[in-house]
Amino acid sequence: MTGQDAVKSADEFHKRLGITGVILTKMDGDARGGGALSIRHVTGQPLKFVGVGEKFDALEPFHPDRAANRILGMGDILSFIEKAGEASIRSRPWRCSAS
Repeated sequence: MTGQDAVKSADEFHKRLGITGVILTKMDGDARGGGALSIRHVTGQPLKFVGVGEKFDALEPFHPDRAANRILGMGDILSFIEKAGEASIRSRPWRCSAS
């Protein structure tokens, strides 16, 4: 679906159902930033989640400031740090010791 089709679809959903937020999939490229802005403007509703991959587990909370930094070429250091921390926690063996 192109950006304009996504805007039309979101607008129609909002008119018929009164949505309170938007999930935008395939947000792994910076080109989707314009579609995200347009959807927000047309529906008046915030983006809640974005899909950054092909599977269900690739949904992430939407952080507008981070998206803006990516679009402007300033990178997204906070998301990188969060992912590194999550990977570290998952790979660390947990030990419980009785005192």
